[in-house]
Amino acid sequence: MVATTTAISSVSDNFLQYRGYRIEELVGKAEYEEVAYLLLNGDLPNKNELRDFKAELTKHRTLSPFLREILRQMSESGTPMDVLRTVISASAVEDPGEGDNSHEAEYRKAIRLTAKLPTVLATYIRRRRGEQPVTPDPTLGHAANFARMAGLDEAHPRAAEILNACFILQAEHGLNASTFAARITAATLADMHAAVTAGLSALKGPLHGGATDGTMKMLDEIGTTEHVDTWVAKAIASKYKFSGFGHRVYKTEDPRAKFLRKFAQDLARDWKGPKYFDIQEALVAAIAKARPSMSPAAAEKVNIVNVDYYAATTYTFLGIPADLGTSIFAVGRMAGWCAHIMEQHGDNRLIRPESEYTGPTGKRWVPIAER
Repeated sequence: MVATTTAISSVSDNFLQYRGYRIEELVGKAEYEEVAYLLLNGDLPNKNELRDFKAELTKHRTLSPFLREILRQMSESGTPMDVLRTVISASAVEDPGEGDNSHEAEYRKAIRLTAKLPTVLATYIRRRRGEQPVTPDPTLGHAANFARMAGLDEAHPRAAEILNACFILQAEHGLNASTFAARITAATLADMHAAVTAGLSALKGPLHGGATDGTMKMLDEIGTTEHVDTWVAKAIASKYKFSGFGHRVYKTEDPRAKFLRKFAQDLARDWKGPKYFDIQEALVAAIAKARPSMSPAAAEKVNIVNVDYYAATTYTFLGIPADLGTSIFAVGRMAGWCAHIMEQHGDNRLIRPESEYTGPTGKRWVPIAER
């Protein structure tokens, strides 16, 4: 069912566009900042607009002492998505536009949130390794600055380039679960911080944003390419849920996956650990071979590999632990969430879907002594 209309993105089988630009026109060509501007403003920036937009993002990267203290305390035991959700929610109390849902105020909030989330995540990554946070570098772009703050540029020279592409690929994807959660929250006229927090909460769920972690666990369980066929047979028999496979919209190909597969393939050449990419390729082939013997419902769930499948190994090869995959996803998606919240508030109508009642009827009150 169509829940709303949007001018932000369009998703259909093997097709994804942002504001009229197919994803193939953006990945490998644009900077993430250009795509964030596109989502928030409706078209790509010119040179001066991009310069000013970057300057605003750079100005708002630094975290306040209040947010740094929350991070310091949470980083000892908090999970990545719990930390992001809590810090972003807490940032509302110090935002100068809190309570103002006008377009101008929300645009400024969108810039602040997009700028701060990489700093929050990078600080968490450093702290859980027992390291001190690194301050943002105003000379670096969005992806390169995050790679430096998180120490990823030291692990791989292509980290900034690949993360820039990943952020673009994950920036927006229509009315998915987290975006719908954000729009439902925004439709109550809750402010942007509340709506983004709802989006982060929905993204935490393994059926939406957690497939990168699940994919790496699956590949580790398989172990080697020689074990793939036997493992797949047992997995199908036990109705195992294959991480990184299947999509509700994409039936023949996820247009984002081909970019990440190329990254994973290239990075695998210098990887010294397990042959993850080879296992992935063998697993794709084995599942494709087994699909005709599956039930239609089971076959539908493994119809394609989705964006998370090769994102998992791409991140691993860049030195990013598997449990951080969803939070990396959130860094890219922030601009998309903010664009949807602004669109919702711009022409708001409360989202109140109906439900079909399936419970009992006609019951009568019985006094407590007779129950």
